[in-house]
Amino acid sequence: MVRFGRDGIPWRRGLLTIGAVLAAGAAMGVVPESGAHPVAPILTQTASGTLSVDGHDYGDPAGCLTVRKVPRRLAVVNHTAQEVRVYLLPGCKGGVTNVVEPGRSATPLGASIQTG
Repeated sequence: MVRFGRDGIPWRRGLLTIGAVLAAGAAMGVVPESGAHPVAPILTQTASGTLSVDGHDYGDPAGCLTVRKVPRRLAVVNHTAQEVRVYLLPGCKGGVTNVVEPGRSATPLGASIQTG
């Protein structure tokens, strides 16, 4: 049998332990920086204020907002108190192309946006 680590934990138990740690982190709202998708849903927090994307205003945005089916340049104006991450693909997938700080604007390439 293949073992995981020096202490002899079987690889399956080690894999389950890693999965449990990732799930616990995701439940607490910890998001991996590498763009990897967490095991459990992320807790979302509503951003008070208005987010403007291509002239359309979104009041108090929360979570992931898909604004296009395919990536293109977006005119983003962030009038919320939180940073906004712009993702290349719909559903907040494909990696972050830009982070728009509160009170700032940008024209990043993307198809979806997430607050917080």
